[in-house]
Amino acid sequence: MRILAISDYHAKEEVLPAFLEAIKDVKYDIVCFTGDILKWRGKATEWANARKENRAPDKNKSGIKEEIEENAEVYRKFYKEIGKLKKPTFLIPGNVDAPIGQYLRIGLEVMKDQNLHIIHHSFYILNGWVIAGFGGEITEDEGEDFFVLRYPRWGLTYGLGFLKNFKQKKIILLHTPPVGKLDLDNGAHKGSEVVNDLIKRIKPEWAFCGHAHDAQGQEKIGQTKMVNPGALKGNHYALVDTDSKSTEFREF
Repeated sequence: MRILAISDYHAKEEVLPAFLEAIKDVKYDIVCFTGDILKWRGKATEWANARKENRAPDKNKSGIKEEIEENAEVYRKFYKEIGKLKKPTFLIPGNVDAPIGQYLRIGLEVMKDQNLHIIHHSFYILNGWVIAGFGGEITEDEGEDFFVLRYPRWGLTYGLGFLKNFKQKKIILLHTPPVGKLDLDNGAHKGSEVVNDLIKRIKPEWAFCGHAHDAQGQEKIGQTKMVNPGALKGNHYALVDTDSKSTEFREF
């Protein structure tokens, strides 16, 4: 099976036509998108500022309601364009794809007539593979689902713990990378040891992540091949062949 892996679109609209043109002659069987359809804007900035100032973030802050309304159209345009790939496409949210209720509502509305599948906290079985996912930013003990999307350790452990009951080969989609060479962004680590622990416990054949835009690459965690395809907004993607166990990193 050949997997087209992408991540971190961040509402850069001009990228999608160029990407679709670049891959029109590329052979692949499925698409895996590991999150961040939206940009980091007002609601995410309000959350970050509130943390710095040791206060509760304000949902009524000027511009946040309007931003959320605008995001509905960003989601719809992205799903419509990705739907043109005409292949089974599996998606999870990134840390800026919040509120989670809007992400899921718009996704299910658009996807009902397309070959798109949100597998956040869920799974899909295809050609003998179990494809599962869990999005957002993974932390040790913090959670948030309105301004940004963050889950504590127990959320990920509970969310994908069911995979230990499957004997089929597994592919896992995560937005947060493991701590290692796939999480370095501008010299800072953006990964979580929670992800390292999960991969070692579940032992999928392949796992995909994003979040660290500059860390396009692959590394092994135990027997798992972990791939960060790089940021779509930076004209990066990856192609994985599960039969030959090979990965190609490409730009367009």
